[in-house]
Amino acid sequence: MNDMTSLVSRRQAAADDAALRDTLLRFVTGRLHDRTEGQDIVQETYVRLYDYRRKRSIADAAAFCFAVARNLVHDHFRRLRTMPPAGELCEDIPCPQPRADEVLDYRQRLDILSSALKVMPPLRREIFMRRKFDGVPGATIAVDLGMTQAAIDKHCTRALADLRHALERRGLTVSEHP
Repeated sequence: MNDMTSLVSRRQAAADDAALRDTLLRFVTGRLHDRTEGQDIVQETYVRLYDYRRKRSIADAAAFCFAVARNLVHDHFRRLRTMPPAGELCEDIPCPQPRADEVLDYRQRLDILSSALKVMPPLRREIFMRRKFDGVPGATIAVDLGMTQAAIDKHCTRALADLRHALERRGLTVSEHP
């Protein structure tokens, strides 16, 4: 019998909560004339209710919720008053992000260059990567590998030629980027 009473009590609490939520939504939406913003405020009201209940007990949850919702509606209008007026959007403002076709082109080039680096002779790849990606001076690489500066320069030149050739085989132009 105790389980049945508990079940009935939980169902009644859920029904009361749903009724309170609907009433709050009508209250808030009636003031805002925006159902989506009203739903956000009702949700924020419930968040504050649950946070407050963790610290203190509340004698009348409905009264608490209506007070919080009313304050959130006032805050909403206060924020709207302090916002600058919305102007017309200008169509000629350039977007700083690359276009989708540019992103696809860069990804394709990156895949091609990555594959070309993988099939490059290991010594040439190591010298090229240390020189171009890590920024190690050619003289330092020459000393580290026991080679001449001219040999290091020649490996870098050949590596660049390999990469350029890989792009050209796929019909892509080689563009000079800083």
